Parts: sequence; C-alpha cells; structure tokens
Amino acid sequence: MKHGIEPIASPLWVGFDGKALSPALARWLAHGEVAGVVLFSRNIESPAQVRALCREIRSSAGRGNPLPLIAVDQEGGRVARFKEPPFTRFPPARACSLFCCRNESVAEAVGAATAAELRAVGIDMNFAPVLDVGSNPRNPVIGDRAFSEDPRTAAALGIAFAKGSLSRGILPVGKHFPGHGDTSADSHQELPVVRAGMRTLLRRELLPFRLAVRAGIPALMTAHVMYPALDRTLTATLSRKILHDLLRGRMRFRGTIISDALEMKAIADRYGIGEAAVLAVTAGCDVVLVCKGENDQAETIDRLARETRDRPTFRRAVAASAVRSGRLREWAASTERCRTAPLAVGAARRRLLSSLLREAWENTLRTSPDGKSGNIGEG
Repeated sequence: MKHGIEPIASPLWVGFDGKALSPALARWLAHGEVAGVVLFSRNIESPAQVRALCREIRSSAGRGNPLPLIAVDQEGGRVARFKEPPFTRFPPARACSLFCCRNESVAEAVGAATAAELRAVGIDMNFAPVLDVGSNPRNPVIGDRAFSEDPRTAAALGIAFAKGSLSRGILPVGKHFPGHGDTSADSHQELPVVRAGMRTLLRRELLPFRLAVRAGIPALMTAHVMYPALDRTLTATLSRKILHDLLRGRMRFRGTIISDALEMKAIADRYGIGEAAVLAVTAGCDVVLVCKGENDQAETIDRLARETRDRPTFRRAVAASAVRSGRLREWAASTERCRTAPLAVGAARRRLLSSLLREAWENTLRTSPDGKSGNIGEG
C-alpha cells in the first residue's frame, strides 16, 4: 500500500487454504496489499513444511514493502492450530489455575513452551492469552479458554502467559477486548450482547485488560460483541467510543489493536466485508483480519485502497496504524528477540509439562458447555 512515495503497511492480514502459498496471496504480498498472514490447521503438515511456508511468505513481500508478520491461534485446548505430533498439545488455559500458589509460574511456563515451538517453525505472533473472565458458565465460546472466573486471577495468569511468550520470541495478543466472558452467544454465529452496567464492566470485564496494558502487553484483539453501557449502537470492533475513547484514551493503551476475523457472522451478517474493514480502521483497529474467502479479501483490498486514496482522514488513520504495527515488526526483527531453536518442537520437557497439566485438568472432570471450549472456526 502506497502513501505518497513511501510504502506503508496495509492494515489487512489474511488467511488462505492449502499447505503452500496461494497465487492470490503471493500477488497481494508482492504488491504490499497484505501485511500479515494468519495460519490455520488447514495450512499445517509438519514442522519442516511450516518453516518452508513461513520463508515463502516472507520472501514473497515486494521490494520495499514491510516484512509480513505471521500469526496463529495457539491457546491450548481446542483452540490450537498445531494439533498433531510432534507439536506439544496443552490443555485449556483454565488448567493453569489448578496449581495454587504456583499458578502464575505454570502459566508463564506454558506461554514460554508454546512460544518456543511457534518460534521454531517461523511464527511471529500468537493470538493468546485470552483475557476474558469466565463469568458465565453457559458461555458457548469462551468457557475453559478463560484462565479463571475471577478477574484478578484471569489477569495475573494471562499476563504471566504473555511474559513467557515474549521470553521465547513470540508476540502475545490479549483477547477479546473489552471482554467476551459474559456472553451467552457465539460471535462466530451471531451478535452477542453483554448488558452489564459500567460499574460491573470496570471491575470484571475491563480489569484484566487494564492490568495487561499496565504490564506492557504489545497487542490486543477486539470482540465482536455489543456493550450497551459503552456504545449503544456499534460492536466493540467498530466502536470508536470503545477503541479510541476508552482503550486509547482512558486506559492509555499504546500498542497494536487487531480486529477479530471480520467474516464472523456477528459482523458479516450486518456489513459488507470491505465496509466493515473501513469502519474497524476508522474506529481504531490497526490490523483487520479476513481469514478466509479470496473474494472477500479482494473486496477488502479494493475498498481499503479506495478509501486511502480518496479520504485524507482515513489515509492518516492508516498511516498511524502502520506506525503502531511497525513497532511489532521492529521487535520481531530485532536482536533482542531470542534465537530460534529448531529442535524445540516436541522437546521432552514440554511433553512432561503438558502431561502434568493434562493430568490435573482431567482430574477436575471439568468441561465447558457441551464439552466444548469454543474452537475458533476454520470451516
């Protein structure tokens, strides 16, 4: 994406089908129309194949374009894209809360172990930890993805996981701001509404995010959820009141704001995909995700380019977003980032940590509603 003479990073990150780079994505990367790639289970075969794929993604970036960042959802439990051996499978995040005074150490160790394996195959970013509070036992999408039903515990364990992730060279992304834990609907299928008042939101939903911001988390992902106490008309992803006034203003977050996938029905049933991307950037998102559908992705590219060309205010918003996402690229390319360890995948000490957590988790006999923890759709 061009801004005057200098290229700036597009706010669009996409997913794709298959185990090798698609021709459309290769073209978009070469033209600077896409600045990040999200991998799913459908893209993953083996550690060597993923390493080669990540190299191909980076080498496809056109000369002078910002290097694309590569992200994945690897929370543990059912929300894990690296599912098969030799990759280590961890139980849901809630399992980290079963070790009393050692909970934070366990969460940090899980974050570090997960990150070491992601780093070994070329990933830059993990869409974790979940900072939602598991306050609604009937929640169909969060459930045991939340570290705790208690806001301060959810915050402490999420922050510890993020610390472990950073220590092994992976950028953590806290989600889903300003909180998805009290919903009774799945935003992949419909628009959830959290009707809690402002006082409750401040002490419950917002507390983990406020503490994570204070701890320096580099990025947050938005929720496709309505919060009438915060904005009566728009979902959080599209709400300037929530992303700019609350998160940037009152909470003083200076990191990168990433939308959840815009093809989810909470958004797609109400807006065209290109329109939603423009609204999200206008509201304050620095990165917008369209994780499937080449037609939707092409529409988003065209709409973002047109708005950037024709609307100076939107062009300035994209430029400011590129500065914030650029800080993530700078960190990913810096010598401060720990070196990759290709043999980290499936190391014995990580398998041992996983088995200890799994034993503790299975002994609780806990499951979320219908035995699910809300796998983020890959269909």
